[in-house]
Amino acid sequence: MRPGALERHRRLLVALVCLLLAACGGKGSDGGSVVTPPPPPLPVFQCGDSPAMVDHVALKCGARLGANVWQIDVVIGSPTTSTDIDGFAFDLLFDPSMLAYVPDSARAGSMLSQDGNLPLLSVQIPPGDPGRLVVGVYRSGEVAGVQGLPGYDQIMMFSMKVVSGAQFDADPRQLRFDADKFQALDSSAPRPQPIPSITFSDQLLLSYQ
Repeated sequence: MRPGALERHRRLLVALVCLLLAACGGKGSDGGSVVTPPPPPLPVFQCGDSPAMVDHVALKCGARLGANVWQIDVVIGSPTTSTDIDGFAFDLLFDPSMLAYVPDSARAGSMLSQDGNLPLLSVQIPPGDPGRLVVGVYRSGEVAGVQGLPGYDQIMMFSMKVVSGAQFDADPRQLRFDADKFQALDSSAPRPQPIPSITFSDQLLLSYQ
């Protein structure tokens, strides 16, 4: 092959290689692009529930107050068979390594205040037991009890948040009533008596994933 033809052949070969590299996105040994994978999705605090049955006190999802905070409502299935409900006392259990009560978030709901009465509310975490919330909510003064009715079925509400670094799946035991410490009370004098027709049920599903 003559020298001129050899040079043209070499130039054509170089041009062909350059075209092939361009068709492949310009990935060469020195200038290849690096594809960065997207970051994993952030965990989301989720809440699920089911309707409360008549005469059953249950936990319900209230409102999402933040990425890691939910308002939890305590409600009673209505209309209740009892018309003389004076208040409720119960303990809630949770894993303090996963969930935390938001201080000063508890408020009395519409049920016990439906006639304008201002209920008394106490919410405390006892010393040495960080996974327990002790709740008492009662009508104030010597007044008659009330009935749980549609639109007046919210006993109280409070907020729970996810502890930093916690990871858990949906489980009804994440937040539940202590089966040995709950009761609804009537307005009998001199001391309110438990109302046997009212019970408490766990049906809340919390997850953070």
